[in-house]
Amino acid sequence: MNLFIVSDKQGSGKTFISAGIAATMQSLGYSVSYYKPVQTGAVKQDCFMHSQDVAFVKRIDPNLKTSVSYVFGTDAIPILAAKNENVNIQAQNLIKDCRDLQFSSDFVLIEGFNGIMTPLSENIGIADLVKVMHSKLLIVAEPSKDALEKILLMVHYARHENLKVCGVILNKFLHIPDINVKNLAVLIETYAQVPVLGVVNFLSDITPLGLIDTTLHSIDLQTIFEMKIPKLNNNME
Repeated sequence: MNLFIVSDKQGSGKTFISAGIAATMQSLGYSVSYYKPVQTGAVKQDCFMHSQDVAFVKRIDPNLKTSVSYVFGTDAIPILAAKNENVNIQAQNLIKDCRDLQFSSDFVLIEGFNGIMTPLSENIGIADLVKVMHSKLLIVAEPSKDALEKILLMVHYARHENLKVCGVILNKFLHIPDINVKNLAVLIETYAQVPVLGVVNFLSDITPLGLIDTTLHSIDLQTIFEMKIPKLNNNME
């Protein structure tokens, strides 16, 4: 199964949530891979460009299989980063790299670039990638006054493109006296008609064990993966 993770805006915590879900599912006995189709704004180390998102995921769990197809130093959306570095992002390369992980994994978590309408090249965008990789969508959003409209637009577009949205995770949640934030989960479920599958509090200190514990207690993994997870059910008995 492929799970494609998108967000309502840059910085909402897709990589954080991806790493948490991947490491937690692996700790529960499943083989999980993390795939980043395109990394922009990459850092240069030892004469090579490195994906900081892949590095974070590996820091949380070094045993996770990871892959990234294109790594650009240019800090821009993929289509502009690629053009700036004279590279053409090829859909067949993305599909091949993802399928290579599928052969050896129970689940592949694919981290996109912001939302589902972002173009990767002139011929392919995030929504196209979700389709060809036969993935479900999971939306990660940071609670704010304007988050609801962004989520509604994403869900509406996904349905227009016949994409399945399994739900929304609210990340970096702060318990503040803001009526928009306090009611966001209810509003999403009422008007987008998709479930809120997790509310993750803002974490100032991130450790592997801490992230796994937070994921276990804050995210509905069984609904996301549409399965009963024996270890979770044993703990609840």
